[in-house]
Amino acid sequence: MNRLLVATTGALLLTASGCTRTEEEKHDCEPEAFDLSTCDRSGFASVKAEGIWNLNITLDGVDSQGSIRFLPDKPLLLGTALTVRKVEGDTFFVASDFQTASTPAPVRFVLAGCQAPSPDRVQGEFRRCVNGEADLRGTFEAAHVKWAEGEQQASGVELVSETTLPRGQPVDVFVADGYAYVTALASGLFVYNVKDPAHPEKVAEISPKSDIWYRSWVKGTVLYISSYNEGLLVYDVSNPAAPKRLAALPSPSVQGWGLAVEQDRLFLMSPDPNAEVLIYDISTPTKPALQSRYYVEDSIVGKGQIPVEGVVLNNRLYIGHWRYGLAVADVTDPKKPAPLGNFKYDNATSRPVAVGQIGDRLIAFESSEGWKSMIRALDVTDPQHISQVGQFEMGPESTVGGLTLVGSKLYVAHNQDGLRILEMSNPSTPRQLAYYNTWRETDSGRGQTFLEGLNGVRVPGDGFIYATETSRGLLVFREP
Repeated sequence: MNRLLVATTGALLLTASGCTRTEEEKHDCEPEAFDLSTCDRSGFASVKAEGIWNLNITLDGVDSQGSIRFLPDKPLLLGTALTVRKVEGDTFFVASDFQTASTPAPVRFVLAGCQAPSPDRVQGEFRRCVNGEADLRGTFEAAHVKWAEGEQQASGVELVSETTLPRGQPVDVFVADGYAYVTALASGLFVYNVKDPAHPEKVAEISPKSDIWYRSWVKGTVLYISSYNEGLLVYDVSNPAAPKRLAALPSPSVQGWGLAVEQDRLFLMSPDPNAEVLIYDISTPTKPALQSRYYVEDSIVGKGQIPVEGVVLNNRLYIGHWRYGLAVADVTDPKKPAPLGNFKYDNATSRPVAVGQIGDRLIAFESSEGWKSMIRALDVTDPQHISQVGQFEMGPESTVGGLTLVGSKLYVAHNQDGLRILEMSNPSTPRQLAYYNTWRETDSGRGQTFLEGLNGVRVPGDGFIYATETSRGLLVFREP
């Protein structure tokens, strides 16, 4: 996988093997080292290096995403300080120069533009140099992050409240009994009283010690959290203002990611170390009992085929299995899960999943993550013969972070494209009912990673929509 364990493409690239200084001084990342003689650079005259651009870099056929922050305050390229910006005439050349403790030699990232299909889109060559010598070469595409053409801030949905977190970057929210539980990676979890959704009030927070928390789920008075270091965390929230830690499971620990609960069963997606789904009996919610560990037999961990997110409906588990695609299993007997089918596609990055009965068909909505992200409507009525019956996509530079299905309405957290509400009564022709553009490039923290914007969405049935936004925190919406 590209970004599941790192915050930015820049961090990913820094893990690649570096070069050592050769006897002959190299200048592979200087402007004159790029042969652009066959490029059509006439479009660069209309390109403006301003705002925030999302970035897709292709190295040996594998895509990785990042961003460029052209704002005057702290300009960045792939999360590192932007030091060269030549965007004028027929030239698009930007670079960052830096050194770190892990890379004591001078390092440079470079984007050399070859063409600009439009004023807001550039394509060209990417290089990384260590001591002036290129050790990574590939191509890139960059696009200026903007609202979709012709859209206003909102249509068909209104913002009720906005609550910035005290710190950290929120990634998801779960709402139960008038309280919102917001997970925020290394900053842990924040609990808000949302009995008055227009005025959320923080009542508690839990700060982990050198850990990352992804998802949460509440059953009765018990809170479950997926943890990068400890797997499944169990808390007593009979008093939401004073969560009490009860346990961490299993032992030895695993990496936890996605969480799903159906009745008295909990499913923990664990990408590492075994790429498995841990199934717990939670009939006694405070004492989860491990029933089995399910592994998709024909998946290959070394190719990034690992479980990330999942949902359960009517004894079927649907797994967003990253490079594998969608996997479906029968979990009627939680001690003996059995594979039912799968849906694979080229360059899969399968993550968010939502499933429901629509008409006479069972439809799974699955989304890839990354450049050219799209939502696939899959007919899973017969899981041995899954077929794609429809799709929905915005621009190639925005990705889908979360999905929630209520009846035939699909609520989409679409990162920089904000909240999208789709009517899916006919999955082959999705119809957008409403949207809210949450993206503002002037918000704090923008332009540091590709995965920015609205990333989690829940519709608990109280008449409101709850969502998390990387810079703006907890957002509450309402459909008029």
